[in-house]
Amino acid sequence: MINSKYFTTDELKCHGTGECKMDEQFIQKLNKIREELNRPMIINSGYRSSEHNSTVGGAVNSPHIYGRAVDVSAVGGVAYEIIRLAIKYNITGIGVSQRGTHKRRFIHLDDMTSATHPRPWIWSYK
Repeated sequence: MINSKYFTTDELKCHGTGECKMDEQFIQKLNKIREELNRPMIINSGYRSSEHNSTVGGAVNSPHIYGRAVDVSAVGGVAYEIIRLAIKYNITGIGVSQRGTHKRRFIHLDDMTSATHPRPWIWSYK
């Protein structure tokens, strides 16, 4: 069960297994971002089991499998504001996907540490 004012277990659960193993500290950061954003955040992807992560082509050691990442549907100014707030609340991984149709655009947020990439780290998807 997720302890969140803004997000439900149903929207954060794995689309493959229905499990929801989100990290509580990450959820609290997400709550702070949502509170200050002052508008709904539509979660496209939250927790992923290892099997589902592999099925959808996620990174081998994806923060999604640790419950420490979400992909948020966002475009334009809202995407920018989410990025600004993510930096403010110590989100260490920010992936930007703003190409293609609006319904496919998103911002990835995670708070993992990494031995291979310095953190914080911001990237764009191809």
